[in-house]
Amino acid sequence: MVEPLKLHAGAFAQDSQPWPAPQAGRPGCQRVEGMGLVTLRHRSGSQAARELVAAQGLPWPEHTGEMVGDLSGNGVLLLRRQPEEVVVIAPHAHPALAALTATLTPGQSSEVAAIDLSHGTVLVALEGPQLDDWLAHLVDVSAIPTTIGRASRTRLADIAVLLVRLAPDRIWLVADRAVSPYLAHWLAFSHEGAFAPPA
Repeated sequence: MVEPLKLHAGAFAQDSQPWPAPQAGRPGCQRVEGMGLVTLRHRSGSQAARELVAAQGLPWPEHTGEMVGDLSGNGVLLLRRQPEEVVVIAPHAHPALAALTATLTPGQSSEVAAIDLSHGTVLVALEGPQLDDWLAHLVDVSAIPTTIGRASRTRLADIAVLLVRLAPDRIWLVADRAVSPYLAHWLAFSHEGAFAPPA
């Protein structure tokens, strides 16, 4: 008789590998908790998504890579990930997230749909001095957003990520939650290599 599989409480823990902490003169990172992420996918040229976002009192990003809203990381941030997709990042409790997902549940409109990806993504804040030097060990240098209020899609090793520049020394990294432990390993490995003391 085959015994049923038994899982312990930490079987699906996402942070088995610690995230590199900031140190004197070096950047570090940490998980950002309490934030929700909703993707608005719309038809090219459709005004429906723009109008529904405006009804929530929110701005609209016009161009791919553009971010609008609260760049402090404490309010609603909207960014255009691709021509027919806008990503909304905000605290879970913010009413705009619930309003958008309720109004734009897939199937309600032929022009736009809102999909809540909060439970399927991980948000990591990378911050500190020499941040871009560290990122250059992880992604193509041309993919690093250097201007505040810009975002870019790229690959970190073999992981698809979104980089969001909030400040000169602060970037949010968005990735699939399923690869969170793998991502933590890559960040730790690259951090050690980028800032290892000279031999």
